[in-house]
Amino acid sequence: MTKLNRWTTGLLALVALLAPACAAQSAQHQPPQRAQLAQAVATPSHDAPEQLSPMAMATLKTRMVSHARDMNRLVSAIMILDYPDIAARAREIADDANLSRPLTNDATELNASLPEKFFVRQDELKASARELSASASALNPYQVADAYGKVSQGCVRCHADFRPRNGT
Repeated sequence: MTKLNRWTTGLLALVALLAPACAAQSAQHQPPQRAQLAQAVATPSHDAPEQLSPMAMATLKTRMVSHARDMNRLVSAIMILDYPDIAARAREIADDANLSRPLTNDATELNASLPEKFFVRQDELKASARELSASASALNPYQVADAYGKVSQGCVRCHADFRPRNGT
């Protein structure tokens, strides 16, 4: 066997030995929020979103315009790790999620047209936004990433529960 063939054979053997180690190592270096992101964007097991009354849809549509604006500003702050802005925007989102549960089943109460599940999702958003604000105040980028994953997960789940889907 020539010297070049031995060298090539040795190199191939080394690559074969190191390849599994490299593959295992790359999984170790994935960001911790990767699993949360996959879970957040996964389609829930529900068949179709819950139908809301036209009055409820009109109310939510108006609120969702400002919510979308707030979320876009939050994402911009997160991308550059502007901790004071992240904390402030997350607090604003938590404070803005303030539709009250109906006190009675009186049809004149606008919020009576919203199902309890909506208020559960709203409570989850408030809690995750407050957690995000606290993570930003702690100046911890990994906690911010995890907390934002929870905020995002809540948004996607609420949209899956109530927003009409395109293409279905």
